[in-house]
Amino acid sequence: MIRKELFGNYDQYVLFNDELEVAVTTFGAMVTRLKYKGTERAVCYSTPEEENQAANAFLCKTIGRYANRIGSASFTLDGVKYDLPANEGVNQLHGGPEAFDRRIWNAEVQGDSVQFSLFSPDGDNGFPGNFIMTVRYSLRGSAVRIDFGGATDKATVYAPTVHHYFNLNDAESVLNAKLQVNATGHLDVDGGLIPTGKVLPCEGKFALNELRILGEDLDDCFLTPEELLCVLEMGNCRLETWSDMPAVQIYTGASLPVPFRKNQGIAIEPEFYPDSPNHPEFPSTVLRPGESFSKYIEYRFFEV
Repeated sequence: MIRKELFGNYDQYVLFNDELEVAVTTFGAMVTRLKYKGTERAVCYSTPEEENQAANAFLCKTIGRYANRIGSASFTLDGVKYDLPANEGVNQLHGGPEAFDRRIWNAEVQGDSVQFSLFSPDGDNGFPGNFIMTVRYSLRGSAVRIDFGGATDKATVYAPTVHHYFNLNDAESVLNAKLQVNATGHLDVDGGLIPTGKVLPCEGKFALNELRILGEDLDDCFLTPEELLCVLEMGNCRLETWSDMPAVQIYTGASLPVPFRKNQGIAIEPEFYPDSPNHPEFPSTVLRPGESFSKYIEYRFFEV
């Protein structure tokens, strides 16, 4: 079932069933509530003013055109170099300044789902092509399903995600949570979190192939060939993250700004590899005219 309400001055759509309630606003195609069994399980902005105060935390927003980082804020495609506005040192993060996470999206109820769509003109934040992004939210029992689409009239790069932060039992710190990541390795990165091109084994704090207490901060990209990317347990709640994306970024919120606190939430971001346009050995993020783009993320909740 779906009802419509307001988030400040923005339309908001609430999808709900006997187990879940998920509120998504047209501002940033952003989740502002995610309740399972009546309890909030995500760390969200509660008001537009809170988002404005801490916009660079990206809490529960839709990210585009390119999630994570592009090194030196540039890439070359089909022999043409594209320079992008940098918004994290010399690099571009999450599509650049005032990107899709701060745009007003169109929304359309489609049966038991809500589809959000956004038009991005050629040259928007440096990216080529007139581009349309879609993200559709639906509920499947105790699972939140998110489907991504995209279309362009010129060759471009596209790597979407949602930046959902979770705290399944309102714990003081997510570092006490249990986490499992079904990864074959993780990306080696430089000081700006740009991949060097090396894939490292999951050893030490990255050895998460079995469920265990996290204990240490992470802000890392794990390579995940299985569609069950990771499992998070806190209190009596278990969250499984499923996706056909090739990787997942795990960030434990070490630098969450006021009014939030350090380690208040863990971001689980299924994604393509960061800086893929500059690494031909990585899975391609190139999208060309006439091509169909379809990827999904599903967050499945259970009682334990």
